[in-house]
Amino acid sequence: MNLRDMLRPEHIIVPLTATTVKQATDQLAGRLMATGAVADPTRLRAVIQNTWPEDLVSVGEHAFLPHFRTEAVHHLETAVGVAPEAIHWEKDANRAARVVIFIVAPPRDTPTYLQVVGAFARILSDPGTLAALHAAKTPHDVLDLPALSAVELPTHLLVRDVMTTQVFSIGPDTPLGSVARTMVDRDVRALPVVDESGFLMGMVSHRELLRFLIPDYLQRTKSGEFRAPTKSQIQRGSADPKSIPVKEAMARSVLCLAEDQTLTDVANLMNSRDVDRFPVVREGKVVGFLTRADLIRRLITL
Repeated sequence: MNLRDMLRPEHIIVPLTATTVKQATDQLAGRLMATGAVADPTRLRAVIQNTWPEDLVSVGEHAFLPHFRTEAVHHLETAVGVAPEAIHWEKDANRAARVVIFIVAPPRDTPTYLQVVGAFARILSDPGTLAALHAAKTPHDVLDLPALSAVELPTHLLVRDVMTTQVFSIGPDTPLGSVARTMVDRDVRALPVVDESGFLMGMVSHRELLRFLIPDYLQRTKSGEFRAPTKSQIQRGSADPKSIPVKEAMARSVLCLAEDQTLTDVANLMNSRDVDRFPVVREGKVVGFLTRADLIRRLITL
């Protein structure tokens, strides 16, 4: 299966008359709806409205790739638009491109969906392919681009192919205050907690931090006075929640991945367990980390 197989001529709009990415997305989604490719148009419109603009890949100044996962469609669907003038992103007026590729897929097709997003991003980074796309006058001109037929989509990508190997972890005695600062500084939402040998002990996320830090903050704000330490805090030797060691707050039950699991396995876990970030372990030691955002970024550069 190659990238051209993901496109149908009736889902290609040339020229695309839109000035913003949102307008372009609405037009491309409308084209899918008009051709019967969408099982539940109302649901698709709601997904686009409620999740926008988090699910957006921007390939430099070459293209925008808004993409969504929803049961509004039965199969992965792709629509392409090429505008005669630059289309601007509402969140950043300095970012513009003439190509918009709209991708929507049911959750069970997550592995293919991620591969398609990454494949489009890669071919659009090529100046020759981009120039040919800009010169297209008809949908068939787009379909005839050699790059579309040249990109074969792999059938079984493994976790090791896309995971992040540069993993930042923390020790069990790290205070929650330091954990919070690290998350902010590194712009991450979760950190694995490991012992001195690198074995996974648990994981701490925004959820655990908020559970421990917010009640203390709200109580102090409401009273305006310093609170006497509780018995458990005295036993820990600290009245300040920011000083609590992360081992006392971390989640000990953690869903992990193995390096040889397929993206289908990952997609199933994401959908059935509502989890989008996993430590990757080998014989109990953390060797990688994988999030949904990592999948998108890695697939773009494969």
